[in-house]
Amino acid sequence: MRTVLVDGGLSRDHLVTVGQPPRFDEPGGPGVYASLAAVLAVSLLRHRSAESMQVALSTTLPRADEDIRAVLAGAGVDLSLCVDGPAIPKLWILNSPQGRRIVRTAASATAHELDETDDLGTAPPAQLGATAPDVLLRCAPTRALEGRRPAVTLVDPDQQSLAVGGWDYVAELTPRTDVYLPSRVQLTQLGADPVEAAWELRRRTGRSVVARLDAEGSLVLPPGGGAWRVAAGTVDVEETTGAGDSHAGALAAALAQPGTTLVDATLIATAAVAHNLAAPGIAGLIGGDEITENELRGIRVEEQEQP
Repeated sequence: MRTVLVDGGLSRDHLVTVGQPPRFDEPGGPGVYASLAAVLAVSLLRHRSAESMQVALSTTLPRADEDIRAVLAGAGVDLSLCVDGPAIPKLWILNSPQGRRIVRTAASATAHELDETDDLGTAPPAQLGATAPDVLLRCAPTRALEGRRPAVTLVDPDQQSLAVGGWDYVAELTPRTDVYLPSRVQLTQLGADPVEAAWELRRRTGRSVVARLDAEGSLVLPPGGGAWRVAAGTVDVEETTGAGDSHAGALAAALAQPGTTLVDATLIATAAVAHNLAAPGIAGLIGGDEITENELRGIRVEEQEQP
């Protein structure tokens, strides 16, 4: 059995989007979205290989949050590495045509997206269990990985650590990182142009980079050279919460299957995001619709030149 471990925090989200009814106390955070998207990717991968795959989550999951536990366990996520702890933070997630803001319910208002903390849960250092997973996804880590190193480690950088530490933060993580998954906003902490910053990230680290560039798709930069742009066609967007985490989780699951290239994994991740965007909150990830090979054929892949 292949194993994928997601290390990321949880939140309870109050989703407010202009023109839509508000939704309160929704399960959220990187741990939820990445895990559910990984399971969605596995539903496709099981048609390609007879080898089974398990998605697990390492985070703080209080015993009182039975509904979140039920959603994750019901989807097939292994929760044996989760630990009890303090209450999950509650967030207002405000979406409008003018932008998106995340505000803690018991903290000063966030002034700008760059002030947000990506991983708002209280996840302890990843609990790897008795055997290291085949793939580890680290959501917003603030320090280098400790203990045994999995076969493949992906990092979705911590926004505040990147803003404060810049390239020094990257240098600390790189020795135990195989794939970086930066967002457009995160890349602007490394350079004015996010595309150029993604190329520079690969050059400096020698690691794979899959840069999430919102409507422009993903820029895929394998460590050995070459570059590809992977972008969905027309996508119905109901709400965008969790899109980046869903992309990361599905990509991690795809890379757990031997022989999957970085471009192929990004195709699957792009399809998972489309499912996420099609409904508010986690509804698009647990609605029962699997990713199909036909969906993947509708995603554009174009070779790119360095700017």
